Amino acid sequence: MGRKSLFVCLLVAFCLLFCLAGPAPAGVKPIRIGAVYDLTGALSVYGSGSNMTAKAAVEWINKRGGIAGRPVEYIVEDGATDAATGIRKFRKLVLKDRCDFVLLSCNSGLAVGVIPIAKQLNTIVFTEGTARQITGTKGNRYVFRQINNAEMAAVAMAKFAARKLGKYAFGMGADYEWGHSVVDTAERCFAPLGIKMLGKIFSPIGTVDFVPYLSKVPKEADFIVAGYFTADVIKLVNQAWELGLRIPIFVGTLQSIRYKDLGPGADLVWCGTYGSRSLEGYPEDVRPFQKKYREIVGLNDEGWDKTGKISAEYIWAGWEGIFWIKKGIEESGWKSKKDNLKFMQALEGARVEASLEFPQGPKIMRAEDHQVIGDTYILKAEGGKIVTKACIRGEEILPFYPPNVDYRKEKVR
Repeated sequence: MGRKSLFVCLLVAFCLLFCLAGPAPAGVKPIRIGAVYDLTGALSVYGSGSNMTAKAAVEWINKRGGIAGRPVEYIVEDGATDAATGIRKFRKLVLKDRCDFVLLSCNSGLAVGVIPIAKQLNTIVFTEGTARQITGTKGNRYVFRQINNAEMAAVAMAKFAARKLGKYAFGMGADYEWGHSVVDTAERCFAPLGIKMLGKIFSPIGTVDFVPYLSKVPKEADFIVAGYFTADVIKLVNQAWELGLRIPIFVGTLQSIRYKDLGPGADLVWCGTYGSRSLEGYPEDVRPFQKKYREIVGLNDEGWDKTGKISAEYIWAGWEGIFWIKKGIEESGWKSKKDNLKFMQALEGARVEASLEFPQGPKIMRAEDHQVIGDTYILKAEGGKIVTKACIRGEEILPFYPPNVDYRKEKVR
């Protein structure tokens, strides 16, 4: 082969490689993915982190040719940790920005408010809100949840607590959907495991002084189940220590909370949550993909972003939400909202293995209720840091958490 022929062959090969892996061609109609994330307010450590990973996923996909040969446009709006604001922003993303799909923050009130509107506007949403009814009686076929929910975390916590923490529990939680999901599900799971819930109490959102509630904890209680997050966890744990309580407290999340924030009672704190903070806390079959994902989005092996303000255990849902959309489009042949039913059917019952696209581990998108079934992690404050004590695999949770709805019976226009 002459030099000229060799050059032509190499040029053709390069062009083919570029077409397969390079940016999508100009002029192709983009797929628009919107997001309502809480970039300000009490939930901003969740929203900012999920926005970071979702944006990184879109950039990664676009560098490799987009989805089904189409570039992806990502448009984010700040839900401001306020359901009414978030609902208004959702309407804007669909009606003005013409988004094809929308990611929703961990604000469960936002998800509950958006779900019926999503159906009216024929727009599929992926939510990180973890209140139980989002993929239950308040959901519909237009919502998918790409993260385990509060009930599943409570199931894992109950199984672990039965082995490690004792036989008598007391429940405390914020008086709204998510707080009740944590405490009520734990209570329901306790009885078959030989644990008795001695009582439960719920405090109004925005409570500053938890002492009146902590004073209700019976002396017989071996541990507390607490449905609180972020600043409330810090206040609860510190005030419990000041009150003289020296029993374990099992909280619903430790997202972006540091060991030192928990005060002198830190080593009494446990958590049932959706991912490991540290890389080493992941099982061996997941760890290589988790490491590569962290390198791409900007998280270190200890689970912190470069600002030191956002931790890793929850925010992978933004990354995986984008890849669930990619999977649904590619497997259904989706081209516009006219194909939404095909998209839904493609993901109903879908299974994924641990991969760069799904770095939190293997999962099933359950057909009936569009609830992901994946691994849950038990974390503990210990020795100056937050460590992973156990991984409860999804298949262990599945028998304890059957669906109570079947969205496949719903008609889709």
